[in-house]
Amino acid sequence: MQPILLGVLGLEYQGFMECETNFLLSLMNSIERGVTENRKPQYPDKSWWSVLMMEPVKEEPNIDPTQSPLVKLTRASLINIPITDPTYGKYSIRMNQEVDPATEINNVISAIIAETQTRPVIASINALDRFLHTKPQLKCEIYNQLDNALRALIMKSGITHIILFSPYGSPEGPEEGSHSDYGIYVATVTRPRHEDTVKVHEIGYLFNQAVEDVMANQEF
Repeated sequence: MQPILLGVLGLEYQGFMECETNFLLSLMNSIERGVTENRKPQYPDKSWWSVLMMEPVKEEPNIDPTQSPLVKLTRASLINIPITDPTYGKYSIRMNQEVDPATEINNVISAIIAETQTRPVIASINALDRFLHTKPQLKCEIYNQLDNALRALIMKSGITHIILFSPYGSPEGPEEGSHSDYGIYVATVTRPRHEDTVKVHEIGYLFNQAVEDVMANQEF
């Protein structure tokens, strides 16, 4: 399997413990982990554009996502990226609540497994952000759905590199753009500065590093 970059909007370490997500708790203790930092206001589209453009983005670029620096460098397949509404990529849904969390989560994981057989994958799961602004009581239900789906993905044999991250933490109230400033970084790719937080645009560099590492190994 090729490298996977999976962003989960609104995921945070506190939720791992609060919702007793057994797999995610064990994962964070077994591979590289850190904290992402992204100050308010935080929006899905600008956060993901910062990853794809590999630099902080204040205004959305007027380009096709496949022409962004990260996609051009990695030739990755895009899945459910919330830079448009409906989302962009092989799997696409509206950013409202018409698709239930389990359907989105399971379909994104299935698309990742299919695509990563032949090329790197950049994917997003947006259920926490879509629902928790207005239905915070669903938090642990969604966390446990994520826990089960990510176990199924990561325990599959043959994964070379994976970066699981959130560009910001849990939604804070009904206002769009209001979240905790700190998300997660759990990965097989080592952060350059262990004492510092990971900025959102740096995720792109780390994923490109993972893809280059796999390509270099395949040449031998």
